[in-house]
Formats: sequence, structure tokens, C-alpha cells
Amino acid sequence: MSARGRYLPFDDDMMPGERIGRPLGGARRTLLKGLILLAVAGGVGWVAHRDPTWRQYLPTEIKDFSRLVERISARLDRQAQPAPRIAAAPTRSIEPVAPPLAPLPTVSPPPAIPLPASAAPEPSAPLTTGSLPSSAGAPGQPLPTPTVDPANPYQVRAAAVGLHPDLSPVLLARLSAEDYRNAGYAIETAVKETADTAVFVWPRQRKPELALFQVRFVAGAASSCRRYVVTIIKDRWSTTAMPMEKCKSEQVTARRR
Repeated sequence: MSARGRYLPFDDDMMPGERIGRPLGGARRTLLKGLILLAVAGGVGWVAHRDPTWRQYLPTEIKDFSRLVERISARLDRQAQPAPRIAAAPTRSIEPVAPPLAPLPTVSPPPAIPLPASAAPEPSAPLTTGSLPSSAGAPGQPLPTPTVDPANPYQVRAAAVGLHPDLSPVLLARLSAEDYRNAGYAIETAVKETADTAVFVWPRQRKPELALFQVRFVAGAASSCRRYVVTIIKDRWSTTAMPMEKCKSEQVTARRR
């Protein structure tokens, strides 16, 4: 039968533009079949990937395709993972280096200035608060009698034991009753028993709170008298009184020794 005979006879009911004859094959149909096959293969590969027990029932081509899908999936997973963050190294602030300080100039000590001999410190000794002349009046003439204020008990007491009443009122007030007794004993004993060139000291062994009396004789007195000066040391202060005289005959025996 000829090619013309394979077609249906002409039908008056056909519409204009309707194809007459066998449908022609084209690229769309081929693409559709490939997509269907690819979807089936992908589904089978996914099932085999999720459940490895199915692999033994698959053909070799599908097994190879499943392995290919696994490798592609693993590569995509690695690419999807975020890259590790590398911590930036801490920045250090660079401080400016100060220039070295210049060395200080060496200052030599000033030369020692020697002190004069008179400026050298003296050893601890009683301080002298009064230094009176060792004699008064014309030689061979008796001394005037010192004036005693009867209203001043300290002057009365000092004159009674042989001390000059014009001594410092502060010193006379600081002397105790025992000090006045020691003053009277020192003056009386010195006038009777001590030579003109000697010094009588009393008490010989005293307590720190007691006064020390030093009695020495000075020239200028009459032949029947002895002129003396008393130095009192109290609380590390030294005070020298004005000269006094005693002219009784029984008290001049020591002058001739």
C-alpha cells in the first residue's frame, strides 16, 4: 500500500489547522522522557542512600549512580558548612619610649669648717645663773649687814643659816627644809674647820632632789672675821651668792692652820 493509502480519507468535519496524519516526534517529548527517567533514578538513588539494604537489589548502573549522588551530596554538605573563624591577633598599643633621663650632677659636700676651741661643747655641768664678785668692801673693813625683809620668810630663813638673803627668790622657794639644814651645817663647819684655800662641800653623798653647797673663802676680811661665798647647785642650776662674814672669835681658829 502506498504512503497515500496509510492516511485516512479526507473528512469534511476537520477543522482548519488540524494536523492530518501521524504526530511528529520532537525535542520536547525527548526532554520530558529524560526528566522522568532522571526523577525515577534520583528517587531510587535517594532511597538507596537512606536505606543501604536496597542497594543489593539495584542494577549496577543504578548503584554507580547512587554512589555518584552520595559523593555530590557530601561535597555539597562540606561547602555548606561555614568556614572556621580565625580570631584576629590582639593589637598591642605601642607606647612611646621616653628618652633616658640625664644623670644628675654630682654635688660634693661642702668642706667641714673646724669649730674654734671656744665653740666646742662642754660636758654636762650645772648651769650658772649668777656669778657675783668674790669680795666686797675695802680690805680689812667689815661687810655691811645685808637687809632682810621680815615679811619675806625665805629671806629670814636664809639669813638664819648664813646664806645671803638677796639670793634668787625662786631658788630660796625651791630649797626644802633639809636643804636649809644642810646649808647651815656647811657654813658653820667651813668657818670653824676649813682652811682659807680649801672648799667645803656638803652633803658629801646627796640625793638628786637635794641641793649641793660649796663654801669657799675670799680675801679682804678683817683679822677677826672670815669672809665666805656659797655656791648652791639645785636641779642642775648653779647660783653663787654675795659674800657673807662671820667675826666671832671662836670661829677663826681654822684660819691659823
